[in-house]
Amino acid sequence: MHSWFNKLFAFSILVFLLSCGQEEKKEPFNLYGNSFRQSTFEQFGKFWTGVSLLEKVQCSDTTGFISHPLALSQNKFVTSTANGVVVCYEHTKLLWEFKLKPNEYVISNFIASPNEEIIFITNLKNVYSISKDGKENWNVTLDDTSRYFSNLLATANSFYFTNSFGLLYRINYKGIILFKKFLPLPSTNCFTEFKNNRIVLNLTHDEIGKTDTVLLVDTNGNFLWKQFFEGLRLVRYPVVWKDRIYVFGYKEQDGELLGMLSCLNENGKVIWNKEFGIVPRYLSISKDGNLYLVLYNSGLGETISTIYKIDTNGTIVNKQHITAVFNSPLFLSQQLIGALGYIKYNPVMIFFGEDLTLWKTIDLSKYPSVLNIPAILEDCTMFFVSTSGNFFVRIDENPVIKLLPW
Repeated sequence: MHSWFNKLFAFSILVFLLSCGQEEKKEPFNLYGNSFRQSTFEQFGKFWTGVSLLEKVQCSDTTGFISHPLALSQNKFVTSTANGVVVCYEHTKLLWEFKLKPNEYVISNFIASPNEEIIFITNLKNVYSISKDGKENWNVTLDDTSRYFSNLLATANSFYFTNSFGLLYRINYKGIILFKKFLPLPSTNCFTEFKNNRIVLNLTHDEIGKTDTVLLVDTNGNFLWKQFFEGLRLVRYPVVWKDRIYVFGYKEQDGELLGMLSCLNENGKVIWNKEFGIVPRYLSISKDGNLYLVLYNSGLGETISTIYKIDTNGTIVNKQHITAVFNSPLFLSQQLIGALGYIKYNPVMIFFGEDLTLWKTIDLSKYPSVLNIPAILEDCTMFFVSTSGNFFVRIDENPVIKLLPW
């Protein structure tokens, strides 16, 4: 009997040790879902779409929030106010505040390391790291005359950003500047990780008819390859799926704007191009590699957006037309897709099925103005932050529905 018990105990210890050794590697926290800018949240389940609620929240500054909220672990997120108060909430519960210097406020997006060290840049050109408990780790003042900085990108052991002159920074999570490197052209406002801390950027003249460039940079600041796109104005940011890089933009042809989506391999070679008669605006990619591309042309009258679902070979699987302008990429969950749009200048949250059939719209015009990118939490609730007071708009479900088994 004792021998059997001892064997069972030893087996239990072995299983425990193996499970500890196989602990899932933690990822950094970025806007658009991850460092690959895929805008997918499928790992959390299916979005709730039952109710929208206005939440009054606690905060010492009542001027309103100016930063896109960054979702962290355990249903927490950070944002900041116009008067320089960085705040962290768990749903609507205020966890802590971090107050910047007088007349200092956040001008960048938020990112966080895998250990949830929260990073941002202020108008005084200070780069801050604060702990997940709201305590300052360090701050570094940049010797930089730039007027603005790009979105920050967090990778496993460092983060990146550029200034308005095309200077690329890489800084580790101890605040040490690892390199500063001038790019051949300024980058678009956002860029993307491509495997092992390397980054892929859209470099642009920001002018129709010029030749823009896609560039891969390694961890030492070396340019590994460049791919040129003659006459194409690259927009937004690359989106990465496995060893594929997707970029998009538009050019002028015969007096009309022609959209282009391109798929590149890890060596920068173009695998395929796909042309559209309208301008691509946002791209999202599901975990199985399906692309969701939002396109529309601005002009007189009603604006009709088109959404394409495209497979990895560039074949159109589905498409949907809708009388709306989208102000965010499509956010992907299991079975449901959502995005912030405007219908006749009124903000709405629009949900689609995976086949792009319209699922539901939620009118947000009755609420105070919100920023266009929500915090999407692990329980699949969405929190938009208001620019005019201490308010959140929460997209959720009736608690009773959540308890039902279907």
